[in-house]
Amino acid sequence: MHLRLGKDRTDLAHLAGSALFSVQGKVALVTGGATGIGLMISKGLVANGCTVYISSRKADNCERAAQELTAAGPGRAFALPCDLSKGDATVRQLAATLAEREDKLHILVNNSGVTWGDTLEAYPEAAWDRCFTVNVKALFEVTRACLPLLKKGSGGNRDPAKVINIGSVAGVTASYDGATFAPAYAASKAAVDQLTRHLAAQFLDDAITVNCIGPALFPSGMTKYALGSEEIREMAAHHHPVGRYGCEEDMAGTALFLASPASSFINGSTLYLDGGSVHIRGSAHL
Repeated sequence: MHLRLGKDRTDLAHLAGSALFSVQGKVALVTGGATGIGLMISKGLVANGCTVYISSRKADNCERAAQELTAAGPGRAFALPCDLSKGDATVRQLAATLAEREDKLHILVNNSGVTWGDTLEAYPEAAWDRCFTVNVKALFEVTRACLPLLKKGSGGNRDPAKVINIGSVAGVTASYDGATFAPAYAASKAAVDQLTRHLAAQFLDDAITVNCIGPALFPSGMTKYALGSEEIREMAAHHHPVGRYGCEEDMAGTALFLASPASSFINGSTLYLDGGSVHIRGSAHL
């Protein structure tokens, strides 16, 4: 067990935001990092001086995102394309390629995910296979493959290496509102919550924390059906008690917190980034 408590401080420099929330000089891998929520997270890390490896199924998306983020700086981004649906051999190659370029990994963001909606009557078996392969199995395989690099990236229990999984409020809520039925997606995201806890327990002695972000609605390719018109966007905003859906700053800020030393005492938790939609109920928002 790593134990590094340090000495009491008489100055306040260690409590400054620039210290508590710093990811300057750290190395991150973000799966699904070229678009949507993953790109929001990649932007936030690069904007704060992190070196980010962007992995996604489409190589051209990875390259475009990496070039744009590096140009913006001050951190850097590199493309590391990988189709996580292709199995553990592909995942191992992803980790091996990363290990050729970096000797340690401080932050792993498991963001890649898919959904599948249909009616109850038509819902196919393939939906279950695809959602659980990408959303759960690949998350496990990527984390396991990157474990040696994460161990080297850990600075002890005051500055552990960080694994951040991306779940969903769909994993803990259910509603009947006429929306497309997506049980495999919802069940897979509930599994992400539980897998987060198991991995957090498994990595205790390695000083690696594992936490999960559970987003509500954010603009992305996966949610474009829900934001297709002004009327639908207003309705979507109304479903969140704070009166809007999520934005880039919300996601980047939350990921930065979980990636930084400020969150080092949080482990095995899911942080719902949801505008209050999980825990707050009222007639105006039902």
